[in-house]
Amino acid sequence: MEQGVWDASEQGSETAPLADVLAFLEASVETLCEVDWSDHDADELVDAVGRAEIVARRLEAAGSRATAELAGLHRQKGRSAGGVATMLAEKLGLARGVVHGRIEAGGRRATPAGRAAAVGEITAEHERIIAKAVSGLPGTIGGTAKARFAEALTEFARAVAPAELRAEAARRVAALCPDRGQGREEHQERQRSARLGAVRPDGTSTLTMTLTPRARALVERALCDFGGPGGAVPCEPGSDERAPEQRAHDALVHQWALGSTVDPARPKGIASIVVRVTPEQLEEPDALVETDSGTQLSVRQAVSMAGSMPWFVSMLRGGREELHRIDVDAHPERRLASAIQRLVLYAAHGGCTFPGCTAPARRSQFHHVEEWSRGGPTTVGNGALGCPVHHAFVGDGPSAWKTVANPDSPGRCTWLPPGVDRLSDV
Repeated sequence: MEQGVWDASEQGSETAPLADVLAFLEASVETLCEVDWSDHDADELVDAVGRAEIVARRLEAAGSRATAELAGLHRQKGRSAGGVATMLAEKLGLARGVVHGRIEAGGRRATPAGRAAAVGEITAEHERIIAKAVSGLPGTIGGTAKARFAEALTEFARAVAPAELRAEAARRVAALCPDRGQGREEHQERQRSARLGAVRPDGTSTLTMTLTPRARALVERALCDFGGPGGAVPCEPGSDERAPEQRAHDALVHQWALGSTVDPARPKGIASIVVRVTPEQLEEPDALVETDSGTQLSVRQAVSMAGSMPWFVSMLRGGREELHRIDVDAHPERRLASAIQRLVLYAAHGGCTFPGCTAPARRSQFHHVEEWSRGGPTTVGNGALGCPVHHAFVGDGPSAWKTVANPDSPGRCTWLPPGVDRLSDV
C-alpha cells in the first residue's frame, strides 16, 4: 500500500478495510479520468467503453447494497423507511424516489436479476423492470413459477435495451394473467391524449401524446415506411445526415401531409392547411405567414408544404376574392356552408372579422352577412368569418349586433353595434 491506497495485489485473499478499498477506487477513477482517449485506436476504445460500462453497473449495484444496509441500521433505531429515505436524500443531494429505489434494489440482491446486476450483466433499470413485473404477478402463481419467470426475463434482459424488456415483460405478464385484459381497451381509450404546446421563441413547438395501441401501430408504420435514411426526403444513398429523431419527425409530417387531401365529396369535410401569402411575401422566403390555425411559418416552409398540388388558387381582382378551378357557390340555397366555402373565407379573411378580434380562421365559423332567415344566400360573397363569441353577438334583440356588406371593401362586412342600423351611422 502506498500513500494510504490499498493495493489488491499485496493483500491476497484478505478482506481489506473499507476505507482502503474506497481510497483505491477513488485513485483508480482519478487515473482513468486523466487518460487521453485520443491516443487510442477504435478497438481499444470499444473495449474501454464496454469495461467502463460494466464497472459503472457494478458500482451502482454495490452502492444500492450499501444504501440498503444503511437504511436497515437506521430502521433498527426506530426510524421509518420514509424517514430514512428523506434523510439520505438530503445528505446525498438526491431525489427521495431515487433513494427509495436504491434501498429496494439493494434488498433484491439475491434475486436472479439482482445477481446479474451485481456483476454488470444488466443495468439497474433492467433490474427494476424485472422486479416490478414479478411483483405484479398474482398470489396464485407459486414461488417456483415466479422464480422461473424472473430467470427467463433476466436472460432476455442481457441482450436488449430497457424499453424492449419492459414491453416483453408486459407481454409475458399478460400471457400469465389473461383475466387482466378485461377493460384494457376502455382504459387505453381513457388514457389517450394529445397536447400541442405553445409556440416557442424560435418558432418550434412540442407535441406530447399518449397513444392507444392502434395509434402506436399507425405511428410505427409511418416510421417504418418513411423514417429510414432517405425516407420522406429524397437524397442520394448514404448522404442522409439527419439524426434518427429528425427522421422520425419528418416521417410523421410526411404521413400527415398525405392525409391532408382535399376531396369535395368527403362527407365529413376537408382536412387541409390554408396559408395566406401575398405576392410581395413570395419574394421574401424568410417572411413569416400564418396558417388558418394561427401557426407561424416562413414563406419557404409554406411553399414547401404546398408541393406540386395547388388545390386552391385564389386571387384578388378589383378588390374581390376569386377562387379558380372550383365552383364554390354551387348550392346557395343550402343553409350550411360547404367545406370549400369555409376554406375560401379562411384564405380571404384569415380569422374572425369582428373589429379587434384575433381568433384564427380555424376557430371561426361561417356567418351569413345577410341573415339566412331573411333570404341571405349561402355564398362566399355573403359570408364572413366570426369566432363563436362574436358570431353569437348577431341577432334580433335590442342588444344584438348586425352585419352589413361594405361596398368600399368587397368581400368583407361591417359589424354594426346595438342601436346602429345603417353603415352611414357607424
